[in-house]
Amino acid sequence: MNTHAKTVIPLLLAESRDENGEIAPIRPENQKIIDYFERAMGVQFEIRRYPLSRVIENVSKGEGLAFGLSRSSERLKTMRYSEAVFSDFVWVVARDDMQMKFTGIKDLKGKSVGIVRGIRFGDEIDSMRNHLFKVEEDQPQLSSRLKKLLSGRMDVMLVNSRMAGSKELETELNLYLNEKNLRTEAQTNYGVKVFAKPFLVDNIHFTAGYMAKPDTLKIINAAITKGRRSGDLPALWRK
Repeated sequence: MNTHAKTVIPLLLAESRDENGEIAPIRPENQKIIDYFERAMGVQFEIRRYPLSRVIENVSKGEGLAFGLSRSSERLKTMRYSEAVFSDFVWVVARDDMQMKFTGIKDLKGKSVGIVRGIRFGDEIDSMRNHLFKVEEDQPQLSSRLKKLLSGRMDVMLVNSRMAGSKELETELNLYLNEKNLRTEAQTNYGVKVFAKPFLVDNIHFTAGYMAKPDTLKIINAAITKGRRSGDLPALWRK
């Protein structure tokens, strides 16, 4: 029987680390999407996990594809983007005794905002960094970020989530605080709250450097269109 080896494409993903400093597994909801594109494109992805800054640098130089990046004019100088695969909600999270309201970005004026190092949310937000609000550059570990928030080293932190409801994420984060025993003795009574209005909705894409073959992104876009029409793609992030 004739068998044809599938085309292998390096797929660069930003690594995140757990509370022990180990690289955390790919989120199940993202793995389902990666599996979908392997099937739809008839390829095999070779997963390569790097820090976010290295993902951006390496894909810009032509190393395969990247997945999980949002769009910015700076990145468009060195890479092409697919259509949006899905959208993440970006939520504002504070210690639950924090006396502030959040109805829009202007409410962050003068606040220190924890953002994972290398994350960008578009040109308008970038122009406000360290002008309207102060950026507290973060490691990607959720445990480290929550500890900094509880200790008052930042006023709020931004969290990307597929969850469309603030209360759902709030419950998950407080359960995580309990399970991982992240509070110090002085922080026993503190939890976190998630403001009801998202900071923004962040479109997530595949990207490739300008030296990569443009046909690959065309095939990805065709798979996105087909998956939306059939309902297969939206079904993946409803699970």
